[in-house]
Amino acid sequence: MKRAARRLAGALGLALLMGTQTVLADTPASIELIYEQLAPTDGAPVIPAIQNDVVYLAAEVRDADGDLLDGVPITLRSINNNRRVGPTPFTRDGGYTDITLVARSLGRDTLTITAGPVSTKIDLDVRAAATVDEYAATLDGTDAIDGILGWATLMQANLDYDETFRVSATYPPALRAHFGDTVRLAGYMLPIQMSAEQTRFILSANPPVCFFHLPGGPATVVDVHSVQATEMTWEPIVVEGRLAGETQSDDGLLYRLTDARVIRR
Repeated sequence: MKRAARRLAGALGLALLMGTQTVLADTPASIELIYEQLAPTDGAPVIPAIQNDVVYLAAEVRDADGDLLDGVPITLRSINNNRRVGPTPFTRDGGYTDITLVARSLGRDTLTITAGPVSTKIDLDVRAAATVDEYAATLDGTDAIDGILGWATLMQANLDYDETFRVSATYPPALRAHFGDTVRLAGYMLPIQMSAEQTRFILSANPPVCFFHLPGGPATVVDVHSVQATEMTWEPIVVEGRLAGETQSDDGLLYRLTDARVIRR
């Protein structure tokens, strides 16, 4: 009995040792952030954001041997209550995961992203919605075009996200009053058709910086349905059309511009 007990204890000890080694091998030792754009700064990197807009990050997690780790849960903490949306992110596809948050609070914030025992920090600079119209203000000749609706007006929408990233919107009366009107918007074309000429495209307040995400969130992009094909361009344009707004969206597109035409490019 004693010999059998010793064998069992030895086997259990070996199993525990192997288990400990496996845990150590799979323990996150480093986490690195990947971000789409940075604000100009002489110090530590700062991510620019507009209040109530969406910010996209990605995290890469490695173990002590430098191997990428899958299945690691990622947490995000903000000192200014700029909250993450969607389900808890886990690393996948070779140690990577996306992190999506909504910039709720104005001012400088510090984000702490954690994977197991390791964490990293990055600053977030959240600015007022009116700032987004600085892009339009830089377009040559825009001031000579009457009736341009500012993006800050569209950003008055109150947005909410569920665990599947489905977005819901409620609109204040001053914004809802523009629905059904013909308006003009200045922004950047994001082509969605496999053609040099586009009859449907996304108009964005922000210049595109990534092929995988819309630049910004649902309040700074518009689904444009044009009456004429428009040649694809990366230069800013002015589009005129009839504005409509949805209360729910699965694809992040709440605003729509129909019977549209490009009046400046």
